[in-house]
Amino acid sequence: MEKSADNGTYRDLTGHGAWHIGDIRVSDGPHGVRAQEDGAKNNDSYEATCYPTASAAACSWDPALIAQMAAGIAAEAKELGVRVVLGPGVNIKRSPLCGRNFEYYSEDPFLAGRLAAAYIRSMQEAGVGTSIKHFACNNQETHRMTANSMVDERALHEIYLAAFEIVVKEAQPATVMASYNYVNGTPACENRYLLTETLREKWGFKGLVMSDWGACVDLPACIAAGMDVEMPDSLGHHAEDLTEALRQGHLTKEEADRALARVRALCDRYREESGPAGHEVRISYKTREAGHRIARRVEEESAVLLKNDGFFPLKENAEILLIGDLALNPRIQGGGSSHINTKQVDDLLAEFAKCDIRLHFERGYDCRTLRRDRELEKQALSAVRKAAEKNIPILFCGGLTDRTEGEGYDRESYDLPRNQSALLKQMLAVTDNIGYLSFGGSPYDMALADKCRGVLQLYLGGEAMGGACARIVTGRVNPSGKLAESIPFGEQDVPSYGFFGRQGEQNDHPDDVEYRESIFVGYRYYDTFDRPVRYCFGHGLSYTTYAYTDLTVTGTPEGGCTVRFSLENTGDVAGSEVCQVYVKNPDGEAFRPHRELKGFAKVHLEPGEKKTVEIPLDARAFSAWQEGDFNVIGGRYEIQAGASLADIRLKQEWEVAGSELISSLTLKNRVPLSDEDFGKIYTGERTHFSQPVPGEFSRKNSLAQMQAHSPLARRWASIGRLIVRLMFLTRPAGDPEVRMMTEVLLEGNIDGVSNQSGGLLNRKTMQAIIDSANGREVNG
Repeated sequence: MEKSADNGTYRDLTGHGAWHIGDIRVSDGPHGVRAQEDGAKNNDSYEATCYPTASAAACSWDPALIAQMAAGIAAEAKELGVRVVLGPGVNIKRSPLCGRNFEYYSEDPFLAGRLAAAYIRSMQEAGVGTSIKHFACNNQETHRMTANSMVDERALHEIYLAAFEIVVKEAQPATVMASYNYVNGTPACENRYLLTETLREKWGFKGLVMSDWGACVDLPACIAAGMDVEMPDSLGHHAEDLTEALRQGHLTKEEADRALARVRALCDRYREESGPAGHEVRISYKTREAGHRIARRVEEESAVLLKNDGFFPLKENAEILLIGDLALNPRIQGGGSSHINTKQVDDLLAEFAKCDIRLHFERGYDCRTLRRDRELEKQALSAVRKAAEKNIPILFCGGLTDRTEGEGYDRESYDLPRNQSALLKQMLAVTDNIGYLSFGGSPYDMALADKCRGVLQLYLGGEAMGGACARIVTGRVNPSGKLAESIPFGEQDVPSYGFFGRQGEQNDHPDDVEYRESIFVGYRYYDTFDRPVRYCFGHGLSYTTYAYTDLTVTGTPEGGCTVRFSLENTGDVAGSEVCQVYVKNPDGEAFRPHRELKGFAKVHLEPGEKKTVEIPLDARAFSAWQEGDFNVIGGRYEIQAGASLADIRLKQEWEVAGSELISSLTLKNRVPLSDEDFGKIYTGERTHFSQPVPGEFSRKNSLAQMQAHSPLARRWASIGRLIVRLMFLTRPAGDPEVRMMTEVLLEGNIDGVSNQSGGLLNRKTMQAIIDSANGREVNG
């Protein structure tokens, strides 16, 4: 590792190639190891276990299970020479249309934080570092490198930073990854309030802060703000900027040395002794098989039974008709930087056969497109009619394909893909004896699915999804997953509607993102403002039943309390129940959610077994952010225990001593907030990044932003599109990797595009494009 030189250069404050910080190797995660060599295409990585994505695993509500998964990933990381895995992600699911939601746990920061803390503790105990990401308010993929997230203070701390805070205080991740976007007018990588005042001084973070890949443009400003290393290597350009900033006094030697010390501390902690010369980089058979077993168990514990009128489980030796191309080509993960190269994907049809199911199959639609295939539909409907005549149960595989969601772009619609909906509609006209198997990284319109007799939500269940699905459907496994997010009826029901990405006719400012819903994200909005949803937060059915009794709450009015109750399995099969504790805030018009999740426990019970469940609540459960910190708010609360937000079984009032809530708004101020109301709580600058004008452009702007003002930018945008098509000649334009690379080139900051262009878009040309957009004369 290179040391600080007398001339002021600090080489190790920039990455070494694409995947090294100092002399340690890092790799994308978070649901597997995506180890690859410099210069490889996004999906060209070493083979590894593909675990369920965070959107699936979160539905287990089981920190111990998440810890097992993290330990499995750590074992493979060590065998591949990876010392830090870039994950997990705890960004809040502000809208179901975010293309990257599959990488994130929940719409609730308490649940996300507790699961992520378990992941991080386990992985780091196994000797592999982690990187909690993306810090912070990186909640949309549209213009993710140039957008400004405008968030009021309460929403920032109570919702968007809260999961990060839990993780830092409970697990001390080795690193934190600063995000692409701006937060309240300042790039996250240059945001001293986030990186120093909050992360280090208030929360006590001890580790290293890295940039997301290509997020750092002004390295001296980033180091001064509290970032320690930019990723990846900027080909020496930013190191030159650093040297010049030190020479001119814009960055102090103390600031640079402090960052360098953190890089060295990370490397000293996770450096690995060199393996034998000529050693083949691969995961051992034993480790790989163990990973597959863990992946299957995680999916078995995470799949959510949303609806069941007795359709599930199927009878032994049943004959069924399986419809849907997603059965033949299952979607087990999302696209982009988290894409895992796995060779051990369960064959769903074969897994049903292993469970003694006599299977008939028809594709019905082509999941590589949204267009209908009349011949496939005809064949499927013929089989459906025959099955209906014989009363044979039908399983339909449907949901979001990789053409509709992925990293780098947000979803364009909340709808079920139209070729699937057209077929399912015709099937339901014949019979409703259908069980719906749902795939996807996020909620979507389930109006048609809800007309089926049973609905099993699999999310993106990893490589062992097929085996887990077959075992649940046939009753070999009792489903125990609960939703970690709400499933609304439609996109217009979502509180951020009109202020997310390009969504809504009134939103023509995708770079100026006003969080008009404030603290009312997900169920906090639906529950407080009586907005019905299709399936509520925490919902999930079982093949058995549970009784909640004997609630007691003990503690002191000034602090937290302990919630105890009895849970009994009153059915005839073993199962696991996710017990949830919500705190109902004092009645009134205060600007505060009606209820909030503050505790949970997953409990396994044999038939007839009864256990005492104990869940502690600390003072934070009764607090709100005001006057620069969290303060306990006094009043009469209600402690609620139950099976979901809508299925509360036990209640008890609880008096708390504390401060009065201070707010310029009340619940009479409807959400999303009006321009005037938002201005009362958001004190930052209201930016106009979506309408930059000549004279304002810099290296932080994108080709997409500059092309309206620069023929040269338009020319290079066209060149960029052509290069992507040449890179992926055999792929359709809608392929997720093609879409992501196109968005990176067109909507990424031009500085990062230049650094990663291999010299094609050099610094001289980059500056010429900027000058052209600013209306300056360009020579040559």
